[in-house]
Amino acid sequence: MPDGKKARIIFVPCDKKRGWLAFLSTDISIADEEIIRLYGKRWDIEVFFKMCKQHLKLVKEIQIRNYDGLIGHTSLVMARYNILSLFQRESVDQRSFGDLFRSCNEALASITFIDALKRIMQLAMAALRKAHNLSERIINSILDLIMGEAIAYSALIIAQCPNWRGG
Repeated sequence: MPDGKKARIIFVPCDKKRGWLAFLSTDISIADEEIIRLYGKRWDIEVFFKMCKQHLKLVKEIQIRNYDGLIGHTSLVMARYNILSLFQRESVDQRSFGDLFRSCNEALASITFIDALKRIMQLAMAALRKAHNLSERIINSILDLIMGEAIAYSALIIAQCPNWRGG
């Protein structure tokens, strides 16, 4: 290396177009197999972020500068990625990740935020009924508690943002 450190290059057979891949490691104490395994993990992370940015609109879907809003949006995008990845793994759907993501995004674009929230709450309540065999009274109490907290949080955000006009 230019700075005098030792490095190791590992060549791995690849597709016919490229023929091979070369991996450079500055940690010469790591075994070749471990370097390749670590690169594979890193590549999975790169694919994850590419899919979230290109197909799930991680960056371009909203214009928000509020920290909680950014965390919420990022969490929802990542949840969508996980759900779609699980769906693809468990099905025999031959579409690529990109096709599957675009198809689901088109469906999501046609519903409002309130409709999406309503669907999420209905699914959560159905899961509570099924998993814990809870009465309607208890489930409605849970729903009232969640919605009460959401309204209180919204009121707090509105109070902190005097220029907010809604919508």
